[in-house]
Amino acid sequence: MHSHNGVIEDLTTLNQIAETLNRATDVKSALNTTLARLVELMGLETGWIFLIDPSVELQSGNPFRLAAHHNLPPGIAPENQLIWGGGCACQDLCKEGKLAQAYNEVRCTRLASAEGDRRGLVVHASTPLRSGDKKLGILNVAGVDWSSFTPHSLALLTNVGNMMGIAIERARLFDLLREKRVNEQAALLELSKHLLSRLNFEDLKSYLVDEVKKLLECDACTIFMSNASDEKLDFVAASGWKNDPVAAKRHIPFEADSGPGWVMQTQRPLLVENLQISDPTSWIPEWLRSEGFKGHAVVPLVVEGRSIGALAINSRKPRVLTENELNLLQLMANQAAIAIETNRLYLEEIEVQRIEEELAVGRQIQLSLLPKSLPIIPGWEFAVHYEAAYQVGGDFYDLFELPNRENQIGLFIGDVSGKGVPAALFMAMSRTMLRSTMLSGRNPSQALVRANELILKDSQANLFLTAICLSLNTVTGHLIYANAGHNRPLLLHVKDGKFQDLAARGIILGEFDAIELEEEEVELLPGDVLVCYTDGVTDAINTEQESFGEERLSEIISGHTRASAKEILSVILQEVDRFTEEVAQTDDLTLVVIRRKPKS
Repeated sequence: MHSHNGVIEDLTTLNQIAETLNRATDVKSALNTTLARLVELMGLETGWIFLIDPSVELQSGNPFRLAAHHNLPPGIAPENQLIWGGGCACQDLCKEGKLAQAYNEVRCTRLASAEGDRRGLVVHASTPLRSGDKKLGILNVAGVDWSSFTPHSLALLTNVGNMMGIAIERARLFDLLREKRVNEQAALLELSKHLLSRLNFEDLKSYLVDEVKKLLECDACTIFMSNASDEKLDFVAASGWKNDPVAAKRHIPFEADSGPGWVMQTQRPLLVENLQISDPTSWIPEWLRSEGFKGHAVVPLVVEGRSIGALAINSRKPRVLTENELNLLQLMANQAAIAIETNRLYLEEIEVQRIEEELAVGRQIQLSLLPKSLPIIPGWEFAVHYEAAYQVGGDFYDLFELPNRENQIGLFIGDVSGKGVPAALFMAMSRTMLRSTMLSGRNPSQALVRANELILKDSQANLFLTAICLSLNTVTGHLIYANAGHNRPLLLHVKDGKFQDLAARGIILGEFDAIELEEEEVELLPGDVLVCYTDGVTDAINTEQESFGEERLSEIISGHTRASAKEILSVILQEVDRFTEEVAQTDDLTLVVIRRKPKS
């Protein structure tokens, strides 16, 4: 988990990267420094950057040139023309238009073809360097396997890639305008610098509309963005309006009959000399007409090929933007779109970190509900393992001595439907109710029935659970049990090596009124082993999508009849891990092993 302090450190480093890119007179010379900082921030060692040579057609030749690199292994040294002279998978993806989203994970063909030492590097994460829909290059960071790239580090990769795209486009604009429009060039460089450094979204939007209005000498400037329903466009920032549309919470249709709607759908600019004489759109409410706008221009805000909003300028006199003015507006819109998207990613990252921190606290609270220790009873062995598939889980168990019942212990194990926080909260409530009903002196079936009544009365969630409840006499080995739709426990009688089917019919809890549950009894003899579990054990899947299954579990138990409870539990977990081969599992896993020691 990345702490709040870690997020602040990341923001500080990213600000330093932005300053490095902004201060550099030659942006390409700053790429190596920026790349080194990024690789360090991601906890990696190696990276490289390709830039596209604008003089080479993307589809006709190989326009990619190695522009920066950091800590390349000997096998792919930069002077090795055989390695760097040809194409590779990430370049092919870029040419085919498939490298459209950030942090694409690529099995590196360049590393695969390296004959020398490559320091174990096999894969890399790639993010495109772009300005609007213009492809500028590729940023790659390498790792030994996919686990090298965490969601947090990939978010950092995206942010730095966006910054580099802005800086590279700014440098190219610098060259383009060097002899033509010195004043506009300086203003655009200043705009780019401020957009990169402003992480507060409200501050960024206000600055943008004020600066665009000033640079293009218009009367008003507005930013539109789609709302959550994507049916309307909201005014998110405005400057120069008589009646502030943002404060009034105005919105316009996200359709072709509104100018910004048409621009976002077509990703083409809209220019109107005089709205009061010739307006190509049909949607003109009175509150908009009262502003007296005549000259009108709208350009899309585009990120990774998708429209996230529109930037509009208005004049109260007739006006048509010149080609240079339109180019300037589109360049500002491209940089604004990347800055807005980068800001959104920051906010999402901070929110993710906040949620992770809260889930970590929730996990500690949930773990505190489980037994801190197991009973120590002569002649008996107990072993337990609990593992949530996510930060918090829906499995639970309890093992405790029953009051007023000499030599009796109670045990229950349960599995709540659903995942995440709702299941965890339902688990906490269900566990408390089951424990209290057992401690009240009820038999297993009575405890489950009463717990069902309490759950139906108190729970508003559309969740249910399965559970099994047992009462064990530790002197006689007499076991009473009832099952509410849960996996049947496995009882191995060591004397004859056979499993006894603990088939007590029952139904899930929290779904039906007036349930009836069978209650059965059995004897645990010296050497016998009882295993209770949730479906996270038997439903664990491997790379072929096969389930671990009850048969494999039974074979493990029967093959370790002389092992202790802890050893049996350890072997089961090892075999489940070996079977799944690190395939991510979606079910919580709980396992309880009880063994009656054989007589001396």
